[in-house]
Amino acid sequence: MTDLRIPKWSPKLSVGNAKLDEQHITLLQLGRRLLSLVETAPYPKDQVRVALLDMVDLSCKHDALEEQILEDNACPTLSEHKLEHKAYRDALTGFLSGASHNILDATVLVRVITEWMSHHISENDLPVREYLKMRPKAKAGR
Repeated sequence: MTDLRIPKWSPKLSVGNAKLDEQHITLLQLGRRLLSLVETAPYPKDQVRVALLDMVDLSCKHDALEEQILEDNACPTLSEHKLEHKAYRDALTGFLSGASHNILDATVLVRVITEWMSHHISENDLPVREYLKMRPKAKAGR
């Protein structure tokens, strides 16, 4: 069953960068999977921890790549983008830590995941798509 609270990928969500688009698609899939797990009663704690770990891992890689591209292309809203990424990563890391100790507020997790997934691409990334689809400039010494 598809969770309608998390957008389905479509070309209109593309930021014009194949790697970032691929990561966005996977993050959306991971978000839907995580929601389906935590909304199962009782939820499978080990599977939820693995799903959270996958999301934390990919989010860190994705954020680092996105921020590097935005920096290389002198995006004027880079600092805001970094703050948004950090807030989400901190939330995910907190959920992962809690889940590792069998303490997880599934209601809050569902709210955070759906809010982030429903607006991150459309409200944070699409407005700067011109900076994301540009090829990073070669730096001296690289």
